[in-house]
Amino acid sequence: MFSVLSDGLSYYGFMKIAHKDHVYNCFSKDHLPALTVSDQEIFQVETQLNGGDWLNSINDLWDPSKSRGPNLCTVIRVEAAMPGDMLAVRIIDIKPGHLGYTGFAGWRNRLSQQIYPNDWDVVTKTVEIHEDHVDWSKELKLPIRPMIGTIATAPAEGEQNAQYAYENGGNMDVQEVTNGTIIYLPINVEGALLHVGDCHAIMGDGEIPHGGAIECQALLTLQVSLIKGYRAHKWLRLENDDYIMTIANNTRIKDSFCEAVHELIDWMMEDYGFTPQEAYLLLGQVMEARCTMLHGDDEPFSPYFCKIRKEYLKAEKDPIWKKD
Repeated sequence: MFSVLSDGLSYYGFMKIAHKDHVYNCFSKDHLPALTVSDQEIFQVETQLNGGDWLNSINDLWDPSKSRGPNLCTVIRVEAAMPGDMLAVRIIDIKPGHLGYTGFAGWRNRLSQQIYPNDWDVVTKTVEIHEDHVDWSKELKLPIRPMIGTIATAPAEGEQNAQYAYENGGNMDVQEVTNGTIIYLPINVEGALLHVGDCHAIMGDGEIPHGGAIECQALLTLQVSLIKGYRAHKWLRLENDDYIMTIANNTRIKDSFCEAVHELIDWMMEDYGFTPQEAYLLLGQVMEARCTMLHGDDEPFSPYFCKIRKEYLKAEKDPIWKKD
């Protein structure tokens, strides 16, 4: 799929860069791209802070009035991308900016009231981000685990709110969308119009909306590959050296879980020769799954993430599942 590069890093000095001068808080075919790239090209993308360019000092503190998001995205056009193709995006590197923040407005946040009933107003923290850690306090240093929170291709028609996720991607907040991962996205419009933003230096499971990540600007190094005429998956697929992974985004968390598992079974059948019965039984022993971002009852989606180690996908001479 991706061409073999003798030394990816040696290309960095010649790469195009998509700047964050123009960013968008929704996904649309009408957005102007910051950059056009070709199949197999390696390039860089500047991402804006999820709510806008207000964080310039360690003394700056977030409050809801400063946000102009949600999840502002930089847009990249891919030459020769056509509806019906698949776009594979390889994440080579994520470099967070030097400042980040986390925070939420307590009494405005319905889920926080369910977790811990409170009368808090704005609860927030601004932190310095270093090469390998975040200064949470003088005593506590958090390891850097950079990730892309929002990534999607444009829908065929209309606009999609970047706060949510869809079959073409969106705000999924999966920690595995990080260095070394390939994510497969459907192409619905000419040029694909890849939207990327909402990067985090580190995030915990659930994200305890909406204050569970260290939000930051970032510089991404990506590579795209076109898969021409590839059958579109119903939901999203990702892989790295160790895992194949799926994400489904539905209104009810149970439905998201079931559909993410279904997508994983389909992948095991298509590429690894499993029967649905074999795949189902094996996943019962070795599947890893979790909700990485939980939304309240009034939200229109709840994403779920599933994965299986590639070491379990080697062809078996004898089927795992047999009829009596």
